[in-house]
Amino acid sequence: MSTTAIILAADSNPEFSGPKYLASIVGESMLQMVVDDAATWPVDEVVVVLGADAAQIAEAVDFRDHTVIIDPEWSEGSASPLRAALDFASRNRSTRLCVVARGDQPGVDAETVGALVDAANAEGADAVVPKYRYSVGWPVVLDDTLWKHLLGGEGNVDLLAVVASHGVSVGEVWFDHLPPTVYATAADLPMGGR
Repeated sequence: MSTTAIILAADSNPEFSGPKYLASIVGESMLQMVVDDAATWPVDEVVVVLGADAAQIAEAVDFRDHTVIIDPEWSEGSASPLRAALDFASRNRSTRLCVVARGDQPGVDAETVGALVDAANAEGADAVVPKYRYSVGWPVVLDDTLWKHLLGGEGNVDLLAVVASHGVSVGEVWFDHLPPTVYATAADLPMGGR
């Protein structure tokens, strides 16, 4: 059975001076950092889902040999890019686990992803989440039994809330450090985006 990593990078935010995922963090674009991180993860395939500013992002980021999906319905809400990626993953019958990561959270290392995938394989849970010093975060590992709940999603979906509310078996892996920073708004960038 194989594992696919999904990097969600489809939304936009007018607070950023340009495309959100091209925002510079220490001289490199946010999404390039995440793509480079994903190249080290213990997964069989990496899928990046783009939406807003897709052409500009595709031109600027080296996606290596990762698969890139452009979701034309990204503006409908966060459920759409997740649906697109899970639909793609479900076409490969050998894929059992998806590691769903944020395109605005660089710094997720191979050790973290490996621990989550190992727990998903060992525990047989429907989902496995990291718990960073008592706070649940990203990335989230989804077993294929949970995908059906997400393939019909519409609008904005809080994946962590869906996992918590569907009465599924959820495993947790504890980490004794803070999570990597999520750069959801321009104010989150170093120096507040200045």
